[in-house]
Amino acid sequence: MKVSDIMTKNFLAVRPDTPIYKVQSLLIRYHLNDVLVTDTENKLLGIATFSDICCKLLPDYDELMQDSSYLLDPELIEDRLADIMNLPVKEIMTTNVITTEPDAFAIKAGALMTAKKIKQLPVIENNRLVGVISRTDITWGLLLKYCKRLTWGLLLKYCKRLPD
Repeated sequence: MKVSDIMTKNFLAVRPDTPIYKVQSLLIRYHLNDVLVTDTENKLLGIATFSDICCKLLPDYDELMQDSSYLLDPELIEDRLADIMNLPVKEIMTTNVITTEPDAFAIKAGALMTAKKIKQLPVIENNRLVGVISRTDITWGLLLKYCKRLTWGLLLKYCKRLPD
């Protein structure tokens, strides 16, 4: 089974200048963990995850140690939130994105996702984003293929046992 057989061709992508608050709204609205960032020609520029946004919104340990005002006045974090949510997504996106090709074997793509601990892979053909494949797509694709064979085999076996 090839990636192209089971990939999702309808994917959500945003431009690099999209404000983070709009990306966050899309993630919530469509129950997503990430969104792809592309240019006008559908060339993949990066990926922005829910984790990327969370990490940017909350001060890290070094920031807290350098500026204890966050600890003394937690409302400052809300001010920080307002500033960060207006930044373009290109400020937080991951640019070194692991991808796959439509002709790759789905099981190989699944193994890559497991090894890299990622949930989905953008599918690239001729330097353009053409789809996305997730671990769920692969699992369902394999199960459906296996179940069809299993069901068909059981049906044939059962029919042979029926009296004339």
